[in-house]
Amino acid sequence: MRAVVLAAGKGTRMRSSLVKVLHPVMGRPMLAYVLDQLAQLGIREIVLVVGHGADEIRSFLKRRDAVSAPGTGRRNPAPTLVFQKQQRGTGHAVLRARPKFSGYSGDILIWPGDMPLVTLETLKQFLAAHHKAKPQASVLSSLQIEPSGYGRILRAGGKFFGIREELDASESEKRIQEVNSGIYLFQSAALWKGLSEIRPSNQKNEFYLTDTIEVLAARGCRLEAFPFATLPEAQGINDRRDLGEAHRMMKNREIINHQERGVTFVSPDQTFIEPGVKIGADTVIYPWCYIESGVSIGKGCQIGPFSKIRKGTTLGANTVIGSFVEVSRSKIGRKVLAKHLAYLGDAEIGDETNIGAGTITANFDGKNKNKTQIGKKVFVGSNTVFVAPVRIGDGAHTGAGAVLTKGTKVKAGGVVVGVPAKPLRKLKHS
Repeated sequence: MRAVVLAAGKGTRMRSSLVKVLHPVMGRPMLAYVLDQLAQLGIREIVLVVGHGADEIRSFLKRRDAVSAPGTGRRNPAPTLVFQKQQRGTGHAVLRARPKFSGYSGDILIWPGDMPLVTLETLKQFLAAHHKAKPQASVLSSLQIEPSGYGRILRAGGKFFGIREELDASESEKRIQEVNSGIYLFQSAALWKGLSEIRPSNQKNEFYLTDTIEVLAARGCRLEAFPFATLPEAQGINDRRDLGEAHRMMKNREIINHQERGVTFVSPDQTFIEPGVKIGADTVIYPWCYIESGVSIGKGCQIGPFSKIRKGTTLGANTVIGSFVEVSRSKIGRKVLAKHLAYLGDAEIGDETNIGAGTITANFDGKNKNKTQIGKKVFVGSNTVFVAPVRIGDGAHTGAGAVLTKGTKVKAGGVVVGVPAKPLRKLKHS
């Protein structure tokens, strides 16, 4: 199977200079979710129709972290780009992709790039139903209590024969609650035949992909609409309100996935987890925490409240990252305590080390990010500043307010205090 992803629209209702399909949903552009799902379906050949913001999309596709499914390290297949100079509708967009399918006679999956909420399970169900029924065209549909704004699925005696866009629908058609998701499966010959016969005879004077259904129905082709999509899955993102709702739905999915694996969220509504996070059982996440993709948290940890764990971070088992602590690109060992008001960036911290309140790893020197290495069972005093690169041996101590300047090395068991920090000498007793 091959696929066409539609990403040429301007997205004017977003009121943004950023092309719509690159707006992030829980840390990743919505287009990335579509490419992830296609890769997991095993679809390796994808044609991406671009128009407005084409250069931005090309730049996005060059970023490995943007087009690799979170947590897999696997780079998705690079789509072939085709350009739609004039946005004359979805049918016109798909026709722009036709030269890339020369000699191909299999099925073609068509998916709008602004639909990141469709689950892999729904797609597999849709594909399986299509392959079993063997129609010339299938549509993934959804039952909506409030169908306003969606194209309506038209049936006669239960038999699917057309899709009517809202602007062109009659009053009786507007009352239909089964709606088009915008995701289709066509036998390639039927698709190209249907597209060759559609005309822009609608309110927008555009070539609608949906019109191919009535063309094929008139020719006696077998057509199917499968109402497998749930209410949120069928929702495209057209404006900022839709985007906000997509954020909420995506993070709720992630939280439910972790809850099913033994993680406690004290207040799920006030917690934000991006896709691609690993969390061990019996970890407790307190409110107002944000955990980015690529983070790995061990078993029995406590996170928050008001913590941010950024990508590239691993936390060992039974570690505590507490109130107003930010951790970025760091490797934190087991039973580490960082309970209050700290920034730990580009750090390696050994097991059972205590990080005092107000501690900062000053990792950026204006050009490079530098590492702070702290050993096991180190006691870091409150308000210590590590001006990286710094290395602290096992069992060492820093005094409250100490500033360890660039290149400082503290031997195992050593004690440093002051600004700049110096070794504390033992007093001689008379």
